[in-house]
Amino acid sequence: MIQYACPRCGADDLVSGVIQSTGSVHFRPSDAKFMTFRTADIPIQAVMCAGCGSLVLLGDAKKLKAVRAAAREAAVAKRA
Repeated sequence: MIQYACPRCGADDLVSGVIQSTGSVHFRPSDAKFMTFRTADIPIQAVMCAGCGSLVLLGDAKKLKAVRAAAREAAVAKRA
C-alpha cells in the first residue's frame, strides 16, 4: 500500500481498497478515442481515511503515459 497522509484531515490511517459498481470502474483519458489491442482503460485503486472517511483515487501513471503515447502515434499516422 502507498503510505501518505489524508489530504483532508492529515491522518495516516489509510485503508487500501477498490471502488466497485455493477461493472468495472476505470479512468479513460478523453483523448483516447482509438481502438488498439491494448485497452485505454486505466484501473483505479482507492484508499479511504479511517479518520474522516475521505476517499483518494489512484490511477496507473505508467499506463496513462503509454495510452497517451499511443494516441499521439495514432494521430500522426492518421495525418500521414
